[in-house]
Amino acid sequence: MATRNASEDDRDEVKTLKKIRDTFKREKPNGILYPKIVGGGRVSFNRGGQPIEDTTSAIYEGANDELLAIVSSDSLFRAHRRIVMKTIGEPLRTVRTVKEFVAVIYDAMKCHYTVVKLCKILHRDMSDNNILVVRMKDGTVRGLLIDFDCAIDISKDKEGMRGEMTGTRPFMSLNNLLRSNVTRTSLDDWESMLYLLCWYATIGFGTNGDRPNEQELTKEQKLIKEQERLEQLPIARWRKGTLVAITREKLAHLRTLKNFKLEIVLGFDRKPDHCVELGRLAISLYKALFENGSLGEEYYGTEIKTYTSANSDDPFAAELMDDQQQPTLAGEDNSNIANPFAMRAEKWEQISDDLLGIIEKAKNDMVDWKDTP
Repeated sequence: MATRNASEDDRDEVKTLKKIRDTFKREKPNGILYPKIVGGGRVSFNRGGQPIEDTTSAIYEGANDELLAIVSSDSLFRAHRRIVMKTIGEPLRTVRTVKEFVAVIYDAMKCHYTVVKLCKILHRDMSDNNILVVRMKDGTVRGLLIDFDCAIDISKDKEGMRGEMTGTRPFMSLNNLLRSNVTRTSLDDWESMLYLLCWYATIGFGTNGDRPNEQELTKEQKLIKEQERLEQLPIARWRKGTLVAITREKLAHLRTLKNFKLEIVLGFDRKPDHCVELGRLAISLYKALFENGSLGEEYYGTEIKTYTSANSDDPFAAELMDDQQQPTLAGEDNSNIANPFAMRAEKWEQISDDLLGIIEKAKNDMVDWKDTP
């Protein structure tokens, strides 16, 4: 989304990347790989000898009144931008091993964490398309977080921190999918990263060997069997169907740690070296996000719990109310609701520290891992 006046467009990705560049130059955070912008801005084209910004307003100029009434809304306004970046990389799908994958997502989330802390910028679209694999000249593999076109400045864009649905569908946080009025924080992006980890752990990395009884199959037959395997797994339901259906599945799969293990982790690919370590990492990240020690147990998981006070005006309801019921309608008294999303949002900084510590430890632990050629 853009604003009609370019100088007032606080969500302009070019401005965002320049702020990151300038802040990092000033603060000099150690060892962070970050997107370095060379230049960019809105694109113009020539119309009658005059430069015209390439926007939806220019495209639909002269359209009939009915169409103009539809496209003239500020929420539908778009502007064509081009950006020149310094560092380039390969798609995330090119990672070859678990070791490479952990190194890449660590770098991406370390950058994310630092951008939030120093620049007050929240990415809001963690997905496989927005993390690049950078292969350095010395042979090391690093990760680069890109694509800040959904990012907001959390120091002033309070509207964007509530209610907006952003991100890539399979990796959207539950807060986003539920369209809740709970403030969006970096934990929404960490949650998206957990889903990304789970997806790649499920589809696997590289070509380290065949599954049992697959040695005699052709490449095409193996691909078909692999697709059939994936389609049968619960995680596949994060990627298809309506938003309501996807939300329902994720809520169920992440409701408890046991559910997460049974429905998601046990579906991880068993072929890669260190698949067990990747499963442990996923479980550790789940526990830090959804069962963090800074939360009371009533805030664990994904279920919003409603409690009836002993002093209820309705003794019948107080006696029979199910503690697992869904919350009251928005606007009603929520004093007896244990909302895990709201509680986590209050403690997002501490939980973010915990999450970064977990993935940093995994990255450091893997230094001595040996992968099958």
